[in-house]
Amino acid sequence: MADFIFADDYRLDESPTRNFYELFLKGLVHKHNNLMGVIQGFSSLILYDDDISSEVRDCAQQMQDSSKVASDLNQEVLTSGGCARCEQAAVSVGELGAFWADKATEICNGAGVGLQANVRDNIPAVSGDGAKLTDIFTHLVKNAAEEAANVDGGSVAIDIFPPGEASPGSNVDLFIRNSSHPLDEAALRKAFEPFHTSKGAEHFGLGLTTSAILAGQMNMRLGLRYADKTTTAWLAMPPAA
Repeated sequence: MADFIFADDYRLDESPTRNFYELFLKGLVHKHNNLMGVIQGFSSLILYDDDISSEVRDCAQQMQDSSKVASDLNQEVLTSGGCARCEQAAVSVGELGAFWADKATEICNGAGVGLQANVRDNIPAVSGDGAKLTDIFTHLVKNAAEEAANVDGGSVAIDIFPPGEASPGSNVDLFIRNSSHPLDEAALRKAFEPFHTSKGAEHFGLGLTTSAILAGQMNMRLGLRYADKTTTAWLAMPPAA
């Protein structure tokens, strides 16, 4: 499937330099969270005062809301920077399937788009971290639903295939397809870049970056393709030993 653009450049190495940047990023986020905690604390104190004007209340509320968003961003930055450790184990995709379906339904309903899900029977266990694999799935579905919402009658479809059915080899294949406006190769590559988003300033632009980093940490392969008014994300998951 050579027409997929794969996020292979987002596989982080284990060099001493990489270790430095990981420690640096963790420290920076920790310091930043301390500052956000101070802002949240003082803004809360202001909001407790019933005598403040509506203008001051609005400003204090905006400060508190922004600091909470900044704290959420810090967590995303740590994960997309490779600071979240993945514990490799045998993960039953079949058992996760029901939870994933509920999660996808919630996301797609919230975005106002249709959803079709197809999980084949007898899906073997894969090698990975169940929580991090769910994070990838959630990011990919959110990205698909948000893009589909921009297309009239847009929808999302999810397929999970056992080894050999969708691609050669022993991988379990997850495909997430969504209605989409045209995307060329440059746009597909740029989609993986950190903080790149076409969905507005309210988005961090880290969903696909985080997915790519986590996939690389679990020795999985993540790719994107656009064809026939549809964007497809493909996650190839290696089987458990």
